[in-house]
Amino acid sequence: MGPLSARQSSIAAAAFAALIGAAVGATLAEPYQVAASSFLAGTMGVIAFEDVRRMRVPNVWNALAAIGGLLVVMVEAWRLGFDLLAAIGWAALSAVICGGVFFLLRELFFRLRRVEGLGFGDVKLAATGGVWLGWELFPMAVSVAAIGAIVWVAVAAAVSRSWPRERKIPFAAFLAPAIWVAWVYSRAGQF
Repeated sequence: MGPLSARQSSIAAAAFAALIGAAVGATLAEPYQVAASSFLAGTMGVIAFEDVRRMRVPNVWNALAAIGGLLVVMVEAWRLGFDLLAAIGWAALSAVICGGVFFLLRELFFRLRRVEGLGFGDVKLAATGGVWLGWELFPMAVSVAAIGAIVWVAVAAAVSRSWPRERKIPFAAFLAPAIWVAWVYSRAGQF
């Protein structure tokens, strides 16, 4: 058996992450949360894998995650007796706020430094994070991702004894899993 193709590698990453998501999700109170955790972990796993591999956030996986997040928002609203349209509206507003803040950061950085600091994939992933987490919890995911990226840069710089200024950081590789971690954490009643 030869090496895996790019597509097979992505599917393997999704399956592996989904298994982890299901195992961790099994600690949550509601059965639908196990499925949601597995789904979110799988989609975020592929996004992280592809960002490391190609420095790109795949639109298909990001869109799939956003749609799944909307479905989870609808299920949670129904189960808790909340107004369905209000829940969808809140998720959409959160997506606009989170994606909008990342877009503004992207534009500001580019205008100040004349270098692209965040890609549009990161902006779209932030919007998806807004759907899953709401704008209130999204900063937790960004903090976890930033700490992870800083640690990664510090270790990589220590190992290679340098960090070239032009070297890119696959930030979605840190943000995607952080979105899943923040969602599970919030559903475990810890936030």
